[in-house]
Amino acid sequence: MNILFINPTPGHGFLVDNIKRKRIAGLFPPLGIASLATVLENGGYNCKVIDLFITPLTKEQLLYEVKEFKTDIVCISILTSQAPEAYTIAKVLKSSFTIPIICGGSHASIFAEKILEDIKEIDYIIFGEGEYKLLNLVNAITANTSISMVRGIYYREKEVVTKTENDIMITDLDTLPIPLRKFFDIDKYIPVPNQYKRLPTINMITSRGCTYRMCKFCNESSFMHTTYRRNSVSRVIEEIKYLIKQYGVREIYFFDDEFVLDKEWILNFCDALHTENLDLTWTCYAKVNFVTLELLKKMASVGCWGISYGIESANQELLNSLQKGQSLFQIRNAVHWAHEAGIEVKGSFMLGLPGETPEMGKKTIDFAIELDVDYPIFTLTTPYPGTKLYEDFVAEGNVDFDYSHYTSLFPIYLSKGYNSREELVKLQKEAYRRCYLRLGFFKRKLARIKNGEDIQRYLKGMYFFLKMNVMDMRRL
Repeated sequence: MNILFINPTPGHGFLVDNIKRKRIAGLFPPLGIASLATVLENGGYNCKVIDLFITPLTKEQLLYEVKEFKTDIVCISILTSQAPEAYTIAKVLKSSFTIPIICGGSHASIFAEKILEDIKEIDYIIFGEGEYKLLNLVNAITANTSISMVRGIYYREKEVVTKTENDIMITDLDTLPIPLRKFFDIDKYIPVPNQYKRLPTINMITSRGCTYRMCKFCNESSFMHTTYRRNSVSRVIEEIKYLIKQYGVREIYFFDDEFVLDKEWILNFCDALHTENLDLTWTCYAKVNFVTLELLKKMASVGCWGISYGIESANQELLNSLQKGQSLFQIRNAVHWAHEAGIEVKGSFMLGLPGETPEMGKKTIDFAIELDVDYPIFTLTTPYPGTKLYEDFVAEGNVDFDYSHYTSLFPIYLSKGYNSREELVKLQKEAYRRCYLRLGFFKRKLARIKNGEDIQRYLKGMYFFLKMNVMDMRRL
C-alpha cells in the first residue's frame, strides 16, 4: 500500500501551468509530515512526501507523480495559508483518480465540518495530533472495515458529515519514532543567513503544547491544545546523533515554542551535550519570563549561539491586551542577559496590533533599536483561526476571509489607528530599514566575524535584506 503525502504552498500556490520560481529561502523540512510518514512506514506502508515548497509541480506533473508512485491514498496537510491550494489539489486529483483523500493540520481540524461540506473531493479529516489516528484510519480503509470505529476523525456517512469520538492524547512523546528525514531532499532546504552559523543545519522539535496558553494571537491557546509534553533528554540526544550520523549535521534549529522552559531539563540537556562531546551549534525559541543569566551562560557553553524572543510591542498596555504575560522590564533583562552570555538575539515584533497607532508602532521600532536586537523581525498582526484574536476580529466583522492572504506579507487586519493597509506596510518597511541600515547593526556584525563562513553569511544576509525591501510586500 502506497501513501503519498503532499505539503501545499501558501496562497493560490504554485500548482500552475508555467512554473517560474526560484527556491525559497528560510525553509526547513515539515516535521509533522515526517512524523506521520514515519509512523505509517513502521506500520508496513510505503510512504512518499511531495513538498511543493521545494518541488513546485504543474497539474500534469502532479498527476504523473501520483500515477507513477501507484498511490493508494493521498494525505494533504492544511495550515490556514495552504487551504486554497490544498482544495485545488484535492479537486485536481479526484478529477483523475478515485483514491481516498485524507487531510489534517490545524486549519483542517478547526474547520473540519465546513471543509467536508464544501469540498466534496476530501474524504476524511484527522482532528488534532494525527500519528496513530492516521495509522488507524489507513488500516481501516485498507482492510475495508468500519470507519466509525476510528477515533478522532471526520468523514461523510450517507452525505452527512460525522465526527467520531476523539482519541486520547499521546502523553509520552518518547513512544513516537524519530521523524525520518529520508522523505526530503535535505540539500534543497535553504535557511536564511540569520538561522544558522554552520551548515548543514536542520530543525528539531522536542515538545508539544504550551504551559502558558494565554497569548491571544497564538493557536496554542485554542481548544485544540492542552497538556504540555516533552521528549526525555536521552531521546533528544538520540535524535541529534541520528542527524549527525545520517546527514553530517553540525547545527540544530530547535522549533519548540518554549524550548527554555523547564530549568532542570535544560541543565540536563546541556550536561548531556557536554558529556557526549558533540560537535554541535544550536539555536532555539524562549519566553523572556523563563530565562536567567546563569541558564543562558550554560547554554552558550555547549553551543547555543542564538535565541528567539517573542517581544511583540514596546507598549505595556498592548502586551497586556494580548495576554502576553511579560513586562518590558523582563524583555530588557532577557535581551541583556543573552548578549552578556554571548548569544545573539532574534526578536519578533508585531505591528498593527488592536489599539495600536502609527506612533505606537514607531515606538516599537525604537524599542528594537534600544534593545540592540541582533535580528529584529517585524510581522503584521494576523488573526489566525483557532486564536482568541481571530474570535475577536470575527466579532468585529473586520477580518479578510480569503485564506490566500494569510502570510506575514499581507495585512489581514487593519487597526483602527491606521488610515490604510498601505500605511501599515510602509511602517513595516521603515522598521527593517531603520534597524538593519543603522551603524550600530553593522558594528555588532563586524565584531562577531570569526571566520570566512561568517563573512559569507553576512553577505547573503545583505542580499536577502535588499531583496525583501525592494519587493512589493502587498503581494505573495
